[in-house]
Amino acid sequence: MERLGIIGGLGPAATARLFAQIVAYTDAACDQDHLDVTILNRPHIPDRTAYLLGKPGALSFVEPMQEAARELEAAGCSVLATPCNTAHARLDEIASVLGRSHFVDMPASAAAFASDLGCTRVGVLATDGALATGVYQRALDAAGIESMLPDEAMQAKVMSIIYDDVKAGRVADAEKVGNVCDALTDAGCNGIMLGCTELSLLGLPRMRGGACVVDALDVLAWKCITECGAKARNLRDEYRCHVRPDGCLDERAAVGSRTIE
Repeated sequence: MERLGIIGGLGPAATARLFAQIVAYTDAACDQDHLDVTILNRPHIPDRTAYLLGKPGALSFVEPMQEAARELEAAGCSVLATPCNTAHARLDEIASVLGRSHFVDMPASAAAFASDLGCTRVGVLATDGALATGVYQRALDAAGIESMLPDEAMQAKVMSIIYDDVKAGRVADAEKVGNVCDALTDAGCNGIMLGCTELSLLGLPRMRGGACVVDALDVLAWKCITECGAKARNLRDEYRCHVRPDGCLDERAAVGSRTIE
């Protein structure tokens, strides 16, 4: 198996969840079946959204993440990941300093998973920075999926939960995000993308209002396992429904007829 390196601290709680999910999704019979993982918890890396939106005084996160990537490669990690969707807006630039290592692309992996579930129109919940740079719009489009964004008022609620609650260490009301999910589902979405890892900490169910709720952080954990050559449990088994081509849902024990590579 290849060694996994994680640029963490973006944020710290999301990093802890990523590692926990990697352990949970590994189909292991003993300790030796799990991945060799090196985590750099770097919470001092500047805020990604502030920089991408050009806010006054905002510092670049690219160079600190390049430094971390080089450090992980020097430590022997050949597969890299970061639990920050917004940072993927500059992933190519961050990865440009690497020699033999490569990153797992979280938005692309999550979009492919949503496609495998049969989603055709996905509502995206992410930071202002991720939405402004089109991180998920491009990934979903490449997967053949239409994307839909929250309106201004709903997006303000999403950002408040991310920054005022989760990143501030406060208990967040998951139902606030649930209401945004409902609005997107009412607008015709049969999938919801949790495109910010802070939202992964809220414990939303896999289905909401008839839509599949795809957690990009969980998909990243699953993809890291397979990318490193370990055996992973079937993430699709956690979904009770499969989206048909007509946008309706079939109830079944496990979903999807295609295999995610």
